Amino acid sequence: MSIVRYITPLLVSTALLASQYATAQRVLTLEEARKLAVTRNNNLRAAQEKIGAARAQKAIAAAKDKPTIDASVTGFYFGTPLNKLLPEYGVSPMVSASQAIYSGGKIKLGKEAADKGIEIAETQKALTTAEVVLSAESAYWQVVAAKEKIKLAEQYSRQLDGLYKELNNAYTAGLTYKNDLLQVKVQQNDNQLNVLRANDALVLAKLNLAQISGLGDSTDFVLPDTVLGDFNNATLHRSMAEITADRPEIKILQQSLEAEKIQEKLLKADFKPTVGLNAAGLAGFGKQGINLGNPSSNAFASYYGLVQVSLPILDWGQRKQKIKQQQHNISAQQYQLQETKEKISLEVQQAYLLLNESAKRIELSGASLEQAEENLRLSNDRLKAGTITGQDVLEAQTIWQQANSNIIDAKTAYRISEANLYKTLGMTRF
Repeated sequence: MSIVRYITPLLVSTALLASQYATAQRVLTLEEARKLAVTRNNNLRAAQEKIGAARAQKAIAAAKDKPTIDASVTGFYFGTPLNKLLPEYGVSPMVSASQAIYSGGKIKLGKEAADKGIEIAETQKALTTAEVVLSAESAYWQVVAAKEKIKLAEQYSRQLDGLYKELNNAYTAGLTYKNDLLQVKVQQNDNQLNVLRANDALVLAKLNLAQISGLGDSTDFVLPDTVLGDFNNATLHRSMAEITADRPEIKILQQSLEAEKIQEKLLKADFKPTVGLNAAGLAGFGKQGINLGNPSSNAFASYYGLVQVSLPILDWGQRKQKIKQQQHNISAQQYQLQETKEKISLEVQQAYLLLNESAKRIELSGASLEQAEENLRLSNDRLKAGTITGQDVLEAQTIWQQANSNIIDAKTAYRISEANLYKTLGMTRF
């Protein structure tokens, strides 16, 4: 009684602490996992930084048609015999301004290329987002599956404990063999290892989900979902025109093709002349004589203006070959675009088939589970009636456990296939 008096409060306190810990754990829904992945995932953050880099490149291209102003200061000292001809020492500040007047359209094309770079970076982020969301959903359902496997292993453990107790009573009464008892004990030991593996699998699945969702290495969360729900054949249907219009992979290739065509125009612009204007103001301060117009002065100021016209004449076909090379690149890009469209068509059909296959697998697994449950019920009744041995019941329990495991795997595969179908169809769920 004294031991019970001390142990009871300890057990109550432990239970309260466990309850408070469970209450404090974060409840992570599928929708929240998607949102966290979209806002916190490192790959998406990197994609956003690339968009920032593309926008900076656009700002650089936009400044190409603006004048540039530079300033410099030069100090000099001349020794013998140059100091007989030039001022011995002095300092000369200068300010110059340059303005491109005509560049064969390169500035305009550069702006177009920069705009296209932003489009590509943004579409690349959309593609990365779709991939991250699919990874998050897959990881989420893998955690759910791991959680269900733990429940199954624990339930199987209770069945084994009940069978062991019943067979132990029968063995004590001399109604069965010790071998039946030992077989159940071996199965109990194996299932303890399975429970440990299931818990380890849950931790790893949680870590994977946490990494994708930007939660770091935290596993302090619980998922409210189970593998229950509706599992129907695919009813989503979209035309290939709609799918290719929404798939980021197609958009990236189309935008890249447009960028390649802009690059071809830039190369053709190399055949055109360029015109630039340069103006500068300069001054000098130093030893008397620095001013050539007034030898008694020790300072001068002046300015000059230049107009430069550059016209390509002969480069032994280099420019022409660059254009030809770019045209081949454009043709290769067009073939790649067509190939990707064909692959996406195949990918869509595979996604439909996988989802429908998963639905059929659930149906068949459900039928097998019903048979396994009925077989287990009959085996338990026959054991009590003494018409079968404990080994027969153990086999029935093993079949029941495998049937439950199969249906968990089938339902998890369905959820992942469903998420993959949405991505394949170019449909977002975030």
